[in-house]
Amino acid sequence: MRPSSFLIAFLTALAAVSPARALERLIDISNDRWVEVSGEGSVTAAPDFARVTVGVTSTGRNAGEAMAANANAANALVSLIKAEGVPPADIQTSDVSISPTFAQSTPGQTTSPAIAGYSVSNNVTVVVRDVSRLGALLDKAVGAGANSIYGIGFGHNNPSALLDKARPLAVADARRKAEIYAGAGGARIGRLMVLTEEGGPQESVAFSRAYAGAAPSPPPIEAGEDRLTVTVIARFELTQ
Repeated sequence: MRPSSFLIAFLTALAAVSPARALERLIDISNDRWVEVSGEGSVTAAPDFARVTVGVTSTGRNAGEAMAANANAANALVSLIKAEGVPPADIQTSDVSISPTFAQSTPGQTTSPAIAGYSVSNNVTVVVRDVSRLGALLDKAVGAGANSIYGIGFGHNNPSALLDKARPLAVADARRKAEIYAGAGGARIGRLMVLTEEGGPQESVAFSRAYAGAAPSPPPIEAGEDRLTVTVIARFELTQ
């Protein structure tokens, strides 16, 4: 087979490799000899803070009445949160809405339902720096008038520092894989030619939670630990 025909056949076969398989491959074309692999490193850490959205929904016969009732309830809720030691910088209004409520339609009714009143909601997102106090705070918030709680999530004050611990582990994992592939192909790895990091810092996953009515005891909030992961793509030179 002529050299040009061999190169065309090799490139055709390489193009058929799936993207996932293409991340870990041996290359030997002319003077370009290298192995490219993915590496992953992870660290775990308990979260430093929790973020949760709490709110109050009020109703009234007209918009003004609903707004007034909601303003009183929202002010009481925010005052309670501040009294529990949460600084104003960690309390932020996330949503205010007003919408009509409609009377129930009767069977066979052909006209549009009449407006029976109005509903007003005011939600605030709160950052709790002491995660262990979150359950008690939610319990007290319900006692102060909160009738919706959702979007609980956890985070870290300095995720970059945690990811910095995972990055050397990811490179070491890539080197380990490269040595395996090179050895299987009868070669040894040389200098690191290219190193790229995939993605970016991960956000903690938030989850929804509905809560209404007074509770006999604070709801259990388990923060657990987060796993922060770094993935790199590394290309190593192949030597004999």
